[in-house]
Amino acid sequence: MDFTVGALIDLDDYVASTRAHGREWARRQLDRADRAVRAVAARRPASCEPLPPDEWLVRLSGDDPDTLMGEATALAEQIRARIVSATDLTATVSLGTPQQGPGSTTATERDARRTNSYKLLLGGDRVITAPREEHSDAAPPVRIEAELARRIQAGDRGGAAGLLAGWVDRCVQERGLSPTTLHNWLMGELLFVVDVVNRGRLAGGSTDWVDAFARLPIEELTTVTQIHERSYLRIWIEETLWRLVPPAARDILSTAESYMAAHYTDPRLRLTTVAEAVSASPFYIAHLFADVRKTTFLRHLTGLRLRHARILLTATTAPIDTVAARSGYLSAKVFRGVFKRHVGCSPSEYRRNHRPLPL
Repeated sequence: MDFTVGALIDLDDYVASTRAHGREWARRQLDRADRAVRAVAARRPASCEPLPPDEWLVRLSGDDPDTLMGEATALAEQIRARIVSATDLTATVSLGTPQQGPGSTTATERDARRTNSYKLLLGGDRVITAPREEHSDAAPPVRIEAELARRIQAGDRGGAAGLLAGWVDRCVQERGLSPTTLHNWLMGELLFVVDVVNRGRLAGGSTDWVDAFARLPIEELTTVTQIHERSYLRIWIEETLWRLVPPAARDILSTAESYMAAHYTDPRLRLTTVAEAVSASPFYIAHLFADVRKTTFLRHLTGLRLRHARILLTATTAPIDTVAARSGYLSAKVFRGVFKRHVGCSPSEYRRNHRPLPL
């Protein structure tokens, strides 16, 4: 019975390159790569199956497994070289082991993908043959939890992501490391991040994991185990930490102030609505105004509204009740009371005293 071996062609840094150059550029590169793969596969009768967005699976068959592997390796080198000459990208070609019997079609792709997982450790632009499965129960070469926690608690999302990505680059230098072990280490660090940022605690002080994963489902974290390219892993880490780690306190306060500046004319604006808009608790927003701005939420809101009201009083002839409505007050009576308490005179008196003289 014939043997079959799979060759998985995977364009290198495709996601990062698409972000840098745009989708139209990426489409042209894919078209060129597709023609290159099919042209080489056609020379040695072999099936060629595109696997969007940036992979192809080529299958070769033969009656001798050793001869077949030699032919597959030569074909893989030809495909890789052809893609380099035809596109602005490089490619990694991962070879599985010869399979035979029922189910070999599925087995060839699974085996080639297992080989391709080592691209995370070895890097791209190469032909990878099926490695011997490594088993490692060793600990990571360096521990970063203390510094990672410090950056998270400071709201330094970019710094935390950079630290974690640099840690991965250090880990892949370990001899005998397998992709599975690296993924397990990385999952441990991600769970540590969830533990640090999660405010939901049980009575004994431990993390309320039910609450944590209700906000960020565990399946979203475990997608990291499917990543086999360091450039994309860095993007994934940055995006995931951006979602997980709260911004710095001053960023939250600035966002709250920007929201208030855009909505202060809405009489329904409350501390709770601002807090909901910036994904923080009302108590925390109130604390930030007191601690950073040395004022209160209501005083800041009143200042925005009265500043606008003073402009309307001096620059327009709008009636007082209209000025009140345009400044965020439901009634002229409430507006007059607030205005006199903070400005020291009624709106009408302010208008008379600050109306510009006629030319």
